[in-house]
Amino acid sequence: MRPICLLTCLAAAITCMAVGHEHKFYVQESDTCSPRAEGVECTMSSERQGTVECITVTLHNKRHTPFQPQRAGLKLGIDTYMDSFPQWNDKYFPTLVVCEPAHSYGYLQSPSGRVKAFVCADPVASWSLDYNLGYQEPAPYWFYGHRIESLNLDLLAAPPLPPHHPTCAWQLLPGERRTWRILIADLASPDRLEEELHRLGGVPMLHLEQTSCAPGQTIEVVAYAHEPVLTIGNKPGNLVQRDGDRWVAAFSADRPGIYPIKLTDGHRSAHGTVNVRHPWRRTLELARKAVLRYPQKATSHVESWYGFHTAFLAARHFPDSVPDRQLSQRFDWLLDQLFDSATGQPYHYAWRIQNVSSTIGMLADRYEAYGNPADLDRAERLADWLISGSQTPDGAYMNGHTDYTSVIYPAKSLLELADAEYAAGRRSRGRCYEASARRAVDHLVLMDGNFNTEGEITYEDGMVSCSALQMGAMALRSPGKADRQRYTRAMLKLLQGHECLTQNRVPDGRRRGGTLRFWEAQYDVHMQPNMLSSPHGWSAWRAYATYYAYLLTGDERWLRDTFDAAASFASLLDFDTGELRWAFVVDPKVHARQISEPVPGLTADQPSYGCPHPDRYPHRDFVLGEQYVPMVADWQTIVSSDNDVHEVFKFIAEAVLTNAFVVERPDGSLGCYNCRAQRSGNVLTVVPDEPQITHLYLDVSSGLQVDFPGEITVFE
Repeated sequence: MRPICLLTCLAAAITCMAVGHEHKFYVQESDTCSPRAEGVECTMSSERQGTVECITVTLHNKRHTPFQPQRAGLKLGIDTYMDSFPQWNDKYFPTLVVCEPAHSYGYLQSPSGRVKAFVCADPVASWSLDYNLGYQEPAPYWFYGHRIESLNLDLLAAPPLPPHHPTCAWQLLPGERRTWRILIADLASPDRLEEELHRLGGVPMLHLEQTSCAPGQTIEVVAYAHEPVLTIGNKPGNLVQRDGDRWVAAFSADRPGIYPIKLTDGHRSAHGTVNVRHPWRRTLELARKAVLRYPQKATSHVESWYGFHTAFLAARHFPDSVPDRQLSQRFDWLLDQLFDSATGQPYHYAWRIQNVSSTIGMLADRYEAYGNPADLDRAERLADWLISGSQTPDGAYMNGHTDYTSVIYPAKSLLELADAEYAAGRRSRGRCYEASARRAVDHLVLMDGNFNTEGEITYEDGMVSCSALQMGAMALRSPGKADRQRYTRAMLKLLQGHECLTQNRVPDGRRRGGTLRFWEAQYDVHMQPNMLSSPHGWSAWRAYATYYAYLLTGDERWLRDTFDAAASFASLLDFDTGELRWAFVVDPKVHARQISEPVPGLTADQPSYGCPHPDRYPHRDFVLGEQYVPMVADWQTIVSSDNDVHEVFKFIAEAVLTNAFVVERPDGSLGCYNCRAQRSGNVLTVVPDEPQITHLYLDVSSGLQVDFPGEITVFE
């Protein structure tokens, strides 16, 4: 094994025999990555046994002074650059990376389902991603792109870092030598990730099949460890050994909140959280207050006024005359600023057809809240303009030469309008909009994953999830068995591939169900560079699809996913202060810059357009990581897109606000969501958790008499 001086470390690399990629050592001692680190010696070696590769990295500080880089570590060399169909199906997305005080672990997954998991039983300071640059607007100001160039394990990194990261991995003292062994394993799937990584690395691992529950309900916490000690919410967890190093504890709490988990095994520890849900009614009512607190603005981007979905859904379920009147008046003002009342055509940015389709959905929501036919009349004008100007013979909704059928969900918005038309007795108009939506969804099915999206093409979170949810929505309203199965199969295929972009294994109830986007901060809250924002408002797109998947298949997995996602989404609200956060940033350390002052000469009551770049305005520099990020719409006057967070409340209103679910499992136990169920003889009594829960989905053995104060839908 030949020493590699860091003077030339970026040119030196070792080859991973299994995948043909190079693992490279890097060092960053200033603002830019550089190969220069005089007097520090690096040696690397790689060997493979079966499906496991072992990379050994040793650093030796031969200086007379400490080596204290900003970061130094290993570029794993696994191909994460997703830029074309169908090649991206076999590229790897860094789905999960976790640093604990004395070890680290994670996995990368491809849309085709291939998994590369890794574990290091030595302290890894942090991790980072190299994001690509996208485009200049205007020159010389760069916006970041939609692709990831590399996953980096930062073996050494300067603070600040999240509190569960190592505290000793920021320097090498004079003469100090330190070694890391990173094991990379090919797995058939992530289904047994925690067990496999514990077996490989001997490190403690937490696994939560569910990360959320209602107050008083019980959740199971699984620990893989030798001699574990568990605390949940600062109270001891009663672990019971089940099989070898597999231990199980039950947890319940009477009060809503985020409860920290700490698993200790010898000198190592692992962390997580359980999310005990707040009432859904309180969630939606607080979200409505946030629509006023963070003004809805007339801009070039519908994300600036997306809160009207929340406003009208709250008005429908929980009328409150004062805020409802204020928000309805604000919506009327905004419509007049943005759309021609006679034709429905936008005054500006007409190519952003998602502005039109989403506003159609808001008008349908307002009709269902207040019953004013004028809302349907205006929605029809917008819908007719959209269909006549953008829908092509193959069914696609086009922006010029780019298929925008998967940009938000124009077909679903038209289905929402169709349902409002049916409720109003305007059946011919409803059938017209439903037919347009069906043509668009049929087109998506035929494309079989070869979708377009806004911005830079990649295997993009929303492109896939919006396609899946629209297929699921169409399946649910298709009376014919063949069509229903066709849409369902296509949706499930997309959901399976999309798992690589979803936080399905993270043992953190703040993040479970979040989807991994990384270019939104620059548009939503005027902050660069790229960072993983998850959950983000657009994470709700997958959650609609998992909800539909449960209704279509009866597989409880999709129901668990739906409720865990809903709980993490609701936690974007601070239930003590009413503050609404834009998103949760997953990256452990981001050197960020953000516009720091309101743009002078504007107010939130004046239309504004475009995408402001942070470097063109007064801004501040700071470090953030693994935390919620505040909204800016409450103080920023220029266009901001952070009100897209309200998509999560629209989803909550559709999927979990009024619905309860009871599932009978193979062992005879009952899974209860939004309710409590008690079986006595052949009578099943179901009590909803909240008064507005008036619809029960029931999947139990036949022959039971069900006592429930509302509508019941029985799975066949």
